[in-house]
Amino acid sequence: MPYPQTTSSERGEAVKRTTEKIKKMIDALPMEEKEEVKRYLENKRDYNKNYSDVAKKVETHIRRHGHITNKEAHERGYTSKLLDTTTFHRCIISKLSIQVGKKRLPDRRIAFYDSSMGAPSSFTKIDSELVEDLISKIDMRFRQHNLRAVLDDQNYPAMKGRGSLGEIRPLLIKAMASKGYSVVGNELVFVRVE
Repeated sequence: MPYPQTTSSERGEAVKRTTEKIKKMIDALPMEEKEEVKRYLENKRDYNKNYSDVAKKVETHIRRHGHITNKEAHERGYTSKLLDTTTFHRCIISKLSIQVGKKRLPDRRIAFYDSSMGAPSSFTKIDSELVEDLISKIDMRFRQHNLRAVLDDQNYPAMKGRGSLGEIRPLLIKAMASKGYSVVGNELVFVRVE
């Protein structure tokens, strides 16, 4: 069905009415949201100028665990959104009081690490470092953990090898026992011993 022909003056009136509606809607917004709309219309990026709190949390994490990635910082709630590596380095890492190095991990992420502790492992072999990293990703507030869900061969290339589960299982049992957990059955399910 063909659309009715409109004249340019009719289209102009329709645009004018729509524009007036939009102006009224913008006027009804709180000031903070008006600023956001203004930034959007002017194609300006939203910057968080206050990364000092985030930098403190990231520095504490690096001191405790040795390294961090921008994705990990977001997953742990340090940043409100996932920052690209350049922005993460410029706004957060550059503000740290420790000497920080960079290393590309096997899954192509960039790890920022404390230079005094050395670069993070690429986890190409099963050892205590792999087990420590794996356990650092577990929230110990919970009573039960399935470590099989955390063990992926993208983050841990050593797990691609045949027999790797059999090799890592005794190391995980020992490490989790030191945290107060015992293994249940043949799977890597651990329950806190009460």
